[in-house]
Amino acid sequence: MIKKIIIGVVLGTLIGLFTTSFFKPPNTELVELFLTKITATSIVAGVFCGIYAHLSKSKLQIFLVSILIGMTIFFLKYLITGHNFDPLTMGAFTGALIGAAFSIIKKIETSLKIMSRLKRRRESGFNLDGY
Repeated sequence: MIKKIIIGVVLGTLIGLFTTSFFKPPNTELVELFLTKITATSIVAGVFCGIYAHLSKSKLQIFLVSILIGMTIFFLKYLITGHNFDPLTMGAFTGALIGAAFSIIKKIETSLKIMSRLKRRRESGFNLDGY
């Protein structure tokens, strides 16, 4: 679970920096991009999406619920701070990117697990031709 949360924090940070770079001038320093409301909210969305990705088994469900998590968190940020940069669209965008990343990670982990299990069985004498 800690691994998924750390991945969520990293993804949220990168997506937050990417999104914030659209609203800041080109000469803005990286530290200034990091210390914005959008980046902080993206990090929080990454944490919650990471927790959900750990609890869920379905890749599609991870993707769709991550969009809802992103929209909810960005709308709560709007209600708390009044920071009105279209919170629902920005939350859906952030949630979709985080959810897609977690779905891809889940697919890779599943494929590696299946391939290693098949390799073990083939080494022990199991094979598709029945010999």
